[in-house]
Amino acid sequence: DEYIVVFSRSTTRLILNEAELIMALAPEFQMRVVTVSLEEQSFPSIVQVISRASMLVSMHGAQLVTSLFLPRGAAVVELFPYAVNSEQYTPYKTLASLPGMDLQYVSWRNTLEENTVTHPDRPWDQGGITHLEKEEQERILSGKDVPRHLCCRNPEWLFRIYQDTLVDIPSFLEVLKEGMKIRPSLKKSKPASTVHPG
Repeated sequence: DEYIVVFSRSTTRLILNEAELIMALAPEFQMRVVTVSLEEQSFPSIVQVISRASMLVSMHGAQLVTSLFLPRGAAVVELFPYAVNSEQYTPYKTLASLPGMDLQYVSWRNTLEENTVTHPDRPWDQGGITHLEKEEQERILSGKDVPRHLCCRNPEWLFRIYQDTLVDIPSFLEVLKEGMKIRPSLKKSKPASTVHPG
């Protein structure tokens, strides 16, 4: 019984039309879709569900480390919010391509600013920008692409990565179908004896 897992988030980086996304995935791939949530389920129960899934769909975030538990040949589908360039943030793409993982990686990026909900009034570490000078706030709000930066405290990065996203279903399905054309080759292999650093 093949199925797709969608990571559901309840506080930040929401998929605003999650139900619509699920309803589009099921008939497109002729599989049932189940949701998992770090806020509502135990980690072992999430791992158990993911370990038998054919596909894992999630907004960019640490929960994607659970793709480690996907079976060989499964797909990892990472969604990126508006103005976040998927080519610059590749830890889960790298994870999927490690020797012995044999996962298929596909990314979708929201390119429509009207399909995003920002939260400038949140605390700085959740993407808020009201603590910044007015000029800096305006620069961030008008940005179309987060520039490369050193990790984690960059206000432009935080502002954009904590957005909520309305997924454009037609473009998402198009990217997904195109990305799924090339499947990983599942050669018989001995268990990897080498540990690969993340």
